[in-house]
Amino acid sequence: MDNRVLEEIVARELEALGYECVKLEVVGSPKNPIVRLYIDRPGGVSIKHCAQVSRAIGLVLEETDPFPGRYLLEVSSPGNNRPLTREEHFVRFNGREARVQYIDADAGKKTYTGYIRSCINGLLELDTEDGVHHIKLSDILSANLHGQEYKIDKKRKKSRRKKDGRK
Repeated sequence: MDNRVLEEIVARELEALGYECVKLEVVGSPKNPIVRLYIDRPGGVSIKHCAQVSRAIGLVLEETDPFPGRYLLEVSSPGNNRPLTREEHFVRFNGREARVQYIDADAGKKTYTGYIRSCINGLLELDTEDGVHHIKLSDILSANLHGQEYKIDKKRKKSRRKKDGRK
């Protein structure tokens, strides 16, 4: 089964559960594939949410049977370096710092880190130290949020653990 078809099936199920499919990737060997699913929702994602989604998506994968034999399903939040995979992601994080790797027709593979200025009709405008770059979304190999805006506040988490009596 094509990864895009698989992602569409999974995304529909996630939407029904109130989650967003940030990214789905299949890695590993054909004999032992690993399905990595990154999910998000308003307010963030906890381990409990990942477990709920894992059970639901596991049933969907068993029903559609996209892999012959065994596979491993990993469900997680997007994390500190949230992937940006669709135009709506770039629009949502407008003004945030991102690291974008893409194929330039003239220069080959390039990587820029800068602030998302806009993303309209498949064209990203990224403001970097060397100026503004216009990048077609179809040329992007990978893109992630970068910088402190999306990082987890570790001090806040530590203080919560102390309140709960944990170290």
